[in-house]
Amino acid sequence: MKINNTIKYYLHTAFTNLRFSRIISILFVVQVLKLSLVQFALLESIFMFAQFFSEIPSGVLGDLFKNKTVVLTGLAVLITTPLLTVMAMFCPKNIIFPLLAVSFALEGVGNALLSGADEAFFYEGIREDGDEQLYGKIRGNRQLIGSIVLGIATAVGGTLFTQNDKFPYLFQSLFLLGAVAVIALTKESKKFENVDHDHETYTDMLKSILSVFRDMIHSSDILFLFVIMIIVTAVENAIFMLLPNYISKLGFDASANGSVFMIYSFAGGLVAAQSYRLVKMKFSSLTVLIIAVLLAATGLEIQGSKYLFLLGAGLLYIVLDMLDPVVMQMLNLWVSDKSRATFISGLSFSTSLATMIINPVIGAVIQKYGTINMLIAVSLITVMMIVTAYLLIMRTNKNQNEK
Repeated sequence: MKINNTIKYYLHTAFTNLRFSRIISILFVVQVLKLSLVQFALLESIFMFAQFFSEIPSGVLGDLFKNKTVVLTGLAVLITTPLLTVMAMFCPKNIIFPLLAVSFALEGVGNALLSGADEAFFYEGIREDGDEQLYGKIRGNRQLIGSIVLGIATAVGGTLFTQNDKFPYLFQSLFLLGAVAVIALTKESKKFENVDHDHETYTDMLKSILSVFRDMIHSSDILFLFVIMIIVTAVENAIFMLLPNYISKLGFDASANGSVFMIYSFAGGLVAAQSYRLVKMKFSSLTVLIIAVLLAATGLEIQGSKYLFLLGAGLLYIVLDMLDPVVMQMLNLWVSDKSRATFISGLSFSTSLATMIINPVIGAVIQKYGTINMLIAVSLITVMMIVTAYLLIMRTNKNQNEK
């Protein structure tokens, strides 16, 4: 029985989301390896910067060469990094931090190699199967699978850690071999335009690939989708990085806090699985829907009840899950194969940059004005940014049509 590319996409998602070390990383570094919280924070910064600066180069590599090769390289790196982390247990104390710095940096590079290249790889395979128009639904299902698997892996990782502090890392590497097998058994389906590459230098090819961003600026619909994804994703990333601390202040212990976010993750996955139904909506209607959800979330968050607050935060959490499958289907239909991985990596790069800028601002607002005031301000500013982006881009489109 032949397994189609959609099933392989789901399997790849499951294997790569079995991140058993997700919640125990800080425990391993601080409690087992006896490093300080400051050193752990520095390692996280090394990881973030390595991933950030590798995003677009990794996408370019996927478009210059084969996405399959780039994805397999990324998986090989991600299999290696947990093993390097475990090796730190057997090193002299003065070697532990440098070794972990290498491990965290490589993990960032490995994530970047997958980001863009794997999405492009499977999208092109799904199109080859004749299921391109179903991609929004397929991506929604993929998010649901990822949410469920990640939630289970988080719980299992904690249990494994209590049995043996090395188990979460070893099992994570082991299951990534399943993702390697899926990619190795999947045929590359990239199609190129009929261009004579024999007389084309890598510089010419690179310029051709990067021209996708120039083309995007002249396509108002695609630019709007690109911008709205950056705004919503960056805002959500920044808020939910800091929100667990406030939820604990509401009286929820660590276990309840984890359960809340697991419920958010599952709810987001369920919403994503159905959001493909929005693909035929006009941009104006999609904009109104997103704004309505943001305002409803804000209204619930400012109520006195902590449970209504959690419900409002949950609505805020699912905005991205509602938007992602719709936007990614539209973006993939627009971009050509020669630039697909670069384009998706460019989206990740822009989102990471926006998140890094927004994070300290939101932290400062919380410290001075409190979490509730921060959420109100951020929601209203996000609404204004979305409306402004929509009006400006639609005006640009109108001017272009008049010409």
